Amino acid sequence: MPCWASRPLHSADYATWVARWRALEIPAKRAYDGTALARPSGSRHQGGLKPMVKFEISTHINRPLAEVFKYMADPTKLPEWNSIVEEAVPSETPVRMGTKIQTRARFLGRKIESTAEVTEYELNKRFEQKSDKPFPLKISNLFEAEGGGTKVVAVFDGDPSGFFKLGEPILARIAKNQFQAQFDTAKELLEAQVPAQR
Repeated sequence: MPCWASRPLHSADYATWVARWRALEIPAKRAYDGTALARPSGSRHQGGLKPMVKFEISTHINRPLAEVFKYMADPTKLPEWNSIVEEAVPSETPVRMGTKIQTRARFLGRKIESTAEVTEYELNKRFEQKSDKPFPLKISNLFEAEGGGTKVVAVFDGDPSGFFKLGEPILARIAKNQFQAQFDTAKELLEAQVPAQR
Protein backbone atom coordinates (compact mmCIF):
# COMPACT_ATOMS: atom_id res chain seq x y z
CA MET A 1 0.00 0.00 0.00
CA PRO A 2 2.36 1.63 -0.97
CA CYS A 3 2.07 3.07 -1.15
CA TRP A 4 1.41 8.88 0.69
CA ALA A 5 -0.46 15.33 3.50
CA SER A 6 -3.40 16.97 2.23
CA ARG A 7 -5.40 16.44 5.41
CA PRO A 8 -3.84 17.36 8.80
CA LEU A 9 -3.30 14.87 11.58
CA HIS A 10 -5.69 14.87 14.49
CA SER A 11 -2.85 15.88 16.82
CA ALA A 12 -1.78 19.17 18.35
CA ASP A 13 1.83 18.17 17.80
CA TYR A 14 1.56 17.95 14.01
CA ALA A 15 2.28 21.65 13.32
CA THR A 16 5.31 21.49 15.61
CA TRP A 17 6.66 18.41 13.84
CA VAL A 18 6.22 19.98 10.43
CA ALA A 19 7.93 23.20 11.56
CA ARG A 20 10.89 21.24 12.89
CA TRP A 21 11.01 19.18 9.71
CA ARG A 22 11.04 22.21 7.43
CA ALA A 23 13.71 23.83 9.60
CA LEU A 24 16.01 21.00 8.51
CA GLU A 25 15.77 21.91 4.83
CA ILE A 26 18.47 24.61 4.77
CA PRO A 27 21.07 22.55 6.67
CA ALA A 28 20.17 19.60 4.49
CA LYS A 29 20.98 21.55 1.33
CA ARG A 30 24.24 22.77 2.86
CA ALA A 31 25.21 19.23 3.78
CA TYR A 32 24.75 17.98 0.26
CA ASP A 33 26.62 20.99 -1.12
CA GLY A 34 29.68 19.61 0.66
CA THR A 35 29.75 21.54 3.94
CA ALA A 36 30.38 19.57 7.09
CA LEU A 37 27.25 18.42 8.85
CA ALA A 38 27.24 15.44 11.17
CA ARG A 39 25.24 12.48 10.01
CA PRO A 40 22.43 11.75 12.45
CA SER A 41 22.73 8.65 14.56
CA GLY A 42 20.95 5.59 13.25
CA SER A 43 20.90 1.86 13.63
CA ARG A 44 24.24 0.09 13.51
CA HIS A 45 24.79 -1.54 10.16
CA GLN A 46 27.63 -3.31 8.41
CA GLY A 47 29.95 -0.62 7.17
CA GLY A 48 28.81 1.99 9.69
CA LEU A 49 25.68 3.93 10.56
CA LYS A 50 22.64 3.55 8.36
CA PRO A 51 19.51 5.57 9.22
CA MET A 52 16.27 3.68 8.79
CA VAL A 53 12.59 4.37 9.24
CA LYS A 54 10.77 1.31 10.50
CA PHE A 55 7.50 1.13 12.38
CA GLU A 56 4.27 -0.85 12.66
CA ILE A 57 0.64 0.22 12.86
CA SER A 58 -2.53 -1.81 13.32
CA THR A 59 -6.28 -1.59 13.70
CA HIS A 60 -9.30 -3.83 14.22
CA ILE A 61 -12.15 -3.42 11.74
CA ASN A 62 -15.57 -4.84 12.51
CA ARG A 63 -16.12 -6.19 9.02
CA PRO A 64 -15.48 -9.62 7.43
CA LEU A 65 -11.93 -10.45 6.41
CA ALA A 66 -12.68 -10.80 2.69
CA GLU A 67 -14.44 -7.43 2.59
CA VAL A 68 -11.62 -5.60 4.37
CA PHE A 69 -8.92 -7.15 2.19
CA LYS A 70 -10.80 -6.43 -1.03
CA TYR A 71 -11.15 -2.75 -0.12
CA MET A 72 -7.73 -2.04 1.36
CA ALA A 73 -5.78 -4.03 -1.24
CA ASP A 74 -7.43 -2.15 -4.11
CA PRO A 75 -5.09 0.69 -5.19
CA THR A 76 -7.94 2.62 -6.82
CA LYS A 77 -9.61 2.93 -3.39
CA LEU A 78 -6.54 4.48 -1.74
CA PRO A 79 -7.58 8.13 -2.27
CA GLU A 80 -10.85 7.40 -0.43
CA TRP A 81 -9.18 6.60 2.89
CA ASN A 82 -5.58 7.77 2.51
CA SER A 83 -5.52 11.56 2.30
CA ILE A 84 -1.85 11.55 1.31
CA VAL A 85 -2.61 9.73 -1.96
CA GLU A 86 -4.25 11.76 -4.72
CA GLU A 87 -4.32 9.00 -7.34
CA ALA A 88 -3.19 5.37 -7.63
CA VAL A 89 -3.43 3.53 -10.95
CA PRO A 90 -2.53 -0.19 -11.21
CA SER A 91 -1.01 -1.55 -14.41
CA GLU A 92 -3.52 -4.40 -14.39
CA THR A 93 -6.59 -5.75 -12.63
CA PRO A 94 -7.04 -7.78 -10.63
CA VAL A 95 -3.89 -6.82 -8.76
CA ARG A 96 -1.36 -9.62 -8.36
CA MET A 97 2.33 -10.08 -7.61
CA GLY A 98 4.29 -8.02 -10.13
CA THR A 99 1.57 -5.40 -10.67
CA LYS A 100 2.96 -1.85 -10.96
CA ILE A 101 1.09 1.03 -9.32
CA GLN A 102 1.57 4.62 -10.48
CA THR A 103 0.93 6.94 -7.55
CA ARG A 104 0.53 10.70 -7.16
CA ALA A 105 0.74 11.87 -3.58
CA ARG A 106 1.55 14.79 -1.31
CA PHE A 107 3.72 14.37 1.79
CA LEU A 108 4.84 17.24 4.03
CA GLY A 109 3.67 19.68 1.39
CA ARG A 110 5.75 18.02 -1.34
CA LYS A 111 4.24 16.53 -4.48
CA ILE A 112 5.49 13.01 -5.07
CA GLU A 113 5.07 10.78 -8.10
CA SER A 114 6.26 7.22 -7.69
CA THR A 115 5.95 3.70 -9.02
CA ALA A 116 5.29 0.89 -6.59
CA GLU A 117 5.48 -2.81 -7.33
CA VAL A 118 3.42 -5.50 -5.62
CA THR A 119 6.06 -7.97 -4.42
CA GLU A 120 3.76 -10.30 -2.46
CA TYR A 121 0.04 -10.99 -2.83
CA GLU A 122 -1.89 -13.70 -0.99
CA LEU A 123 -5.67 -13.31 -1.12
CA ASN A 124 -7.23 -12.37 2.23
CA LYS A 125 -3.87 -12.76 4.00
CA ARG A 126 -1.19 -10.31 2.91
CA PHE A 127 0.15 -8.04 0.26
CA GLU A 128 3.44 -6.22 0.09
CA GLN A 129 4.64 -3.43 -2.12
CA LYS A 130 7.87 -1.56 -2.69
CA SER A 131 8.21 1.99 -3.97
CA ASP A 132 11.12 4.24 -4.88
CA LYS A 133 9.90 7.69 -3.81
CA PRO A 134 10.21 9.80 -1.76
CA PHE A 135 12.79 7.14 -0.79
CA PRO A 136 12.99 3.33 -0.98
CA LEU A 137 10.08 2.01 1.05
CA LYS A 138 8.55 -1.42 1.65
CA ILE A 139 5.06 -1.74 3.14
CA SER A 140 3.89 -5.17 4.28
CA ASN A 141 0.15 -5.51 5.00
CA LEU A 142 -1.17 -8.47 7.00
CA PHE A 143 -4.82 -9.45 7.46
CA GLU A 144 -6.39 -12.00 9.78
CA ALA A 145 -9.83 -12.78 11.19
CA GLU A 146 -10.20 -11.59 14.78
CA GLY A 147 -13.23 -11.59 17.06
CA GLY A 148 -15.80 -11.53 14.30
CA GLY A 149 -13.91 -8.79 12.45
CA THR A 150 -10.50 -8.27 10.89
CA LYS A 151 -7.12 -7.31 12.30
CA VAL A 152 -4.97 -5.31 9.90
CA VAL A 153 -1.25 -4.78 10.51
CA ALA A 154 1.11 -2.75 8.32
CA VAL A 155 4.89 -2.79 8.69
CA PHE A 156 6.80 0.11 7.11
CA ASP A 157 10.50 -0.27 6.33
CA GLY A 158 12.19 2.67 4.62
CA ASP A 159 15.68 3.90 3.83
CA PRO A 160 15.58 7.73 3.78
CA SER A 161 17.92 9.58 1.46
CA GLY A 162 18.81 13.21 0.80
CA PHE A 163 16.73 15.71 2.73
CA PHE A 164 14.64 12.95 4.33
CA LYS A 165 17.75 11.23 5.73
CA LEU A 166 18.61 14.22 7.90
CA GLY A 167 15.11 14.35 9.35
CA GLU A 168 14.82 10.62 10.07
CA PRO A 169 13.73 10.84 13.76
CA ILE A 170 11.01 13.37 12.92
CA LEU A 171 10.06 11.53 9.74
CA ALA A 172 9.36 8.30 11.61
CA ARG A 173 7.09 10.05 14.10
CA ILE A 174 5.14 12.00 11.48
CA ALA A 175 4.79 9.07 9.10
CA LYS A 176 3.60 6.68 11.81
CA ASN A 177 0.93 9.10 12.99
CA GLN A 178 -0.10 9.91 9.43
CA PHE A 179 -0.60 6.29 8.46
CA GLN A 180 -2.36 5.41 11.71
CA ALA A 181 -4.81 8.21 10.93
CA GLN A 182 -5.37 6.73 7.46
CA PHE A 183 -6.05 3.30 8.97
CA ASP A 184 -8.57 4.90 11.32
CA THR A 185 -10.31 6.44 8.31
CA ALA A 186 -10.47 3.08 6.51
CA LYS A 187 -11.96 1.54 9.65
CA GLU A 188 -14.63 4.25 9.88
CA LEU A 189 -15.57 3.93 6.21
CA LEU A 190 -15.78 0.15 6.22
CA GLU A 191 -17.73 -0.04 9.46
CA ALA A 192 -20.14 2.66 8.35
CA GLN A 193 -20.59 0.96 4.95
CA VAL A 194 -20.99 4.28 3.18
CA PRO A 195 -19.09 5.77 0.21
CA ALA A 196 -16.02 7.79 1.14
CA GLN A 197 -16.24 11.55 1.06
CA ARG A 198 -13.31 13.33 -0.60
